[in-house]
Formats: sequence, C-alpha cells, structure tokens
Amino acid sequence: MNRLSCAYCGSSVSRADREHVVPRCLYPDSKRSSKVQRLTVPACRSCNTSWSDDEAHFRNMMLIAGEPNSSVQELWQTKTRRSFREVDGPRRMRDLLFQLKPVETADGLRHMVYPASDERVMRIIRKIVRGLCHHHCVVSPVQDQQVRARVLEYLAPPELLDEMSYHHLEKDVFEYRYAVLDEPEINSAWLLTFFERRKFIATVTPLQPLSEANGETGN
Repeated sequence: MNRLSCAYCGSSVSRADREHVVPRCLYPDSKRSSKVQRLTVPACRSCNTSWSDDEAHFRNMMLIAGEPNSSVQELWQTKTRRSFREVDGPRRMRDLLFQLKPVETADGLRHMVYPASDERVMRIIRKIVRGLCHHHCVVSPVQDQQVRARVLEYLAPPELLDEMSYHHLEKDVFEYRYAVLDEPEINSAWLLTFFERRKFIATVTPLQPLSEANGETGN
C-alpha cells in the first residue's frame, strides 16, 4: 500500500486528508462554480482538524481589517453573519470584539484591529506558507517555527516584485508571490495578499539541526 507524507508534520499515513492550503471559508458563495483551482495538499487527520477554529477567526479578522471589496461584503453578509447565529457564534463575536483597539485619529475615535498582534491570525498565515511550500515543491515539510511572518506595512519595490513568481487563487480573494532564495538563513520569501489590501510578508528559514537549536556546538 502506498503511503503519503503529511505536508505539515511529515508523518507517514496510509490515508491522508486533502487539506485546503487557503481556507475555504475565505471564498464567498458566488465563487462556488469558479474554475480557478483550489490548492490542496495531503495532511494527517491531526493537522487537518487543528486549524478549523482559527481559520474561521482568521476570516473574520481579514473582513474587518481595511477597506472592503465585493468579496468581503458578500462574505460578511452571508457566511460570517450566519456563523454568529450558530452555537459558538457569541464566542466568535467576542473573539472579534476583543481585537478591536480604540485609536484617536484626525477624524475622531476609531476602533481598529492589528492582525500581526493576533497569534491565531499569524498561525494561519504560517500554515498557508507551509502548504504553499509543499505545493510548489520548495521544501517540505516546513515546521511552524521555520516561518517568520508579519504585516507588510510599506509598498514592496517593483524590482523586488519582478523577481518573485506571481500566482493567484481569485485575485479579489487571495494572490501571492514567492521567490526561492536558498540562502543560509532564508530558504524562500512570500508575499501574501488577501482581499486585495491585506498584505503579509513571510520568510522560511532552513530547519536547524537539533544540536544547533539547543545551542550546542562541537569542539
């Protein structure tokens, strides 16, 4: 019997689930018949079931972070509003409200969210990068601690973007660029864009030998 390796933890399984690299909950109902291929990778049951709660929270955070496009508006009026009426809806609403921070602006007091400060959001960003690394045969498996990610606060230089391979899975939902650097401290760099305006940059570092990770050195 052929065995598969989990794209995330590398464990060998006789029967792997198909994990969507980009959470399905980010796509509104109008995209259901889209011909754009959704990326899936093999995953063990433990990995496949470990992100579902955080993925729903990630979607909600992305919807309220920045100006909405048509996909954001549709998702908020459909999937997200329905989710708030489910059994765990009040908790999801509280999780979202907890991330709102009061900020004084020129137009008065506003409430804003800061995705980079939300570990659940950043965990999903790292998960997506790990899955893309497997899908593009860059390196696999990538451990969570190998991915360093943050919100992209400034426009990326055009010459840098030109050096990165461009891909999209519905431009108004998710698009990304990446470059394989294969440097001693950086394996690859990734630029992820959600709903056209929410941008994150991530790098993947080579996995350190256990002795180096523990600070041990040879004589």
